[in-house]
Parts: sequence; structure tokens; C-alpha cells
Amino acid sequence: MYKNLPAHIAIIPDGNRRWARSKNLPTVEGHRRGFDAMFKLLKHSKKLGIKCFTLWMFSTENWKRDKYEVNYLMDLAIKRIGSLGKDLIKEKIRFVHLGRKDRIPLKLAYALSKLENKTKAFKDFTLNIALDYGGRDEITTMVKNIVKQKLKESEITEKLISQNLFTKLTPDPDLVIRTSGEQRLSGFMPWQTNYSELYFANFHCPEFTPTKLDQILKTYAGRERRFGGNGK
Repeated sequence: MYKNLPAHIAIIPDGNRRWARSKNLPTVEGHRRGFDAMFKLLKHSKKLGIKCFTLWMFSTENWKRDKYEVNYLMDLAIKRIGSLGKDLIKEKIRFVHLGRKDRIPLKLAYALSKLENKTKAFKDFTLNIALDYGGRDEITTMVKNIVKQKLKESEITEKLISQNLFTKLTPDPDLVIRTSGEQRLSGFMPWQTNYSELYFANFHCPEFTPTKLDQILKTYAGRERRFGGNGK
């Protein structure tokens, strides 16, 4: 459909609560509508030929939110992962959880692990869900893992670091999209986004449609990625 498609799109879905307030709806309804919008984009991305789609569902800082909202998000994640599993297997989509499993509900951790195991043989398309994920937490975990390996200084390379991150099975994002007008990454993949193209959309997450993604991809196609080298 387009030239120069990104192989990997990552989305920071912001603005669910603001969208709900603007519609005089409960904030939790904003989260539900936001998740629904993201999974439509997942299917659209696969049709376009994009190989990897990452959604940041819950950050390490989100635990600071109201307990009712956090519990709702965890319950919603359990339901969505459960219903999504059949579709992923049918469509041969690999599922990868990015983040920690030790702090989320056991039922959710089990569902994530089970879906990862069931889809691990699929190679053509990957869905990453970043849940209880934070960039600093990921780097801290990576350092601890490398220290345990008791390696020589000369053995510590960029490749080794990448292999010890949550994203070890995933290429770096080519395009990172954040909704709701906020122009920052908030700790999202600080190592992996070194040369990612960034797009800050001025609409809220529940308003993100496949048509809007197509428009963003047209913008991406017109950008020149030099990766620190010379331009054309």
C-alpha cells in the first residue's frame, strides 16, 4: 500500500481518561474504548504488511493511580488477553509480554505466559504488550542479569545488552506514536528508540482509527532515516 513501511510500530496510547471526561463518561470506559481501538490497529497493521506491533498497556508508574482504576485495568487485561488468544493463534501472530510478571495478578501472569508459549512458533508477525513496563526498570533488570553472568568487561557489548532486555525477541521500533498531544516518551524503550521516528498525535487514544494510522504512515514514508550517517 505504501512505500517505506515501518517493520515495527510501537504505540503509547495516551488520553483514555481525558477522552472519557470530555464525553462525560467514567474514566474506565475510556480505557475500554482505547483497548478496542488499539486491537483494530493491530489487525490493520498486519494487513498492511507491518511485522511487529507494540502496545504499552500499563507502565511501572501506573501503580500510583487510584486502586479502583488499577484493578479495573488488570481485570480488563485478563479479559482481553483471554479473548485475544484465539484470534492470535488463528492469525498465527506471536505474542510477547514486555515487562514484569511478579507484581501483576497471578491469573494475568499465567494468561500472559500461556499465550506466549502457545504462539512462540509463529514468526511472521509479532504483538508485544508492554504491561508493568518501564524503561528504567527494564535497564535495571538487564544490568542485574548481566552481572549474574560474571562476564569480562570486554564481553559486554551493545548486542549483549540488547539480548538481556525484555525486547530480546523484537527488532527496535521504526516508528513510535504517542496519542493525546504529549510530546515525550515517558521512559518508553530508552535503549531501543535511539533511532526511532517519533510521531505525536493530537487526538486521544480511543479516537485512533486505521484511517489515521494510514495518514501517519504517509508522513513516515516521507522521512529520511540516516541512522547517524549521510543523507541522500
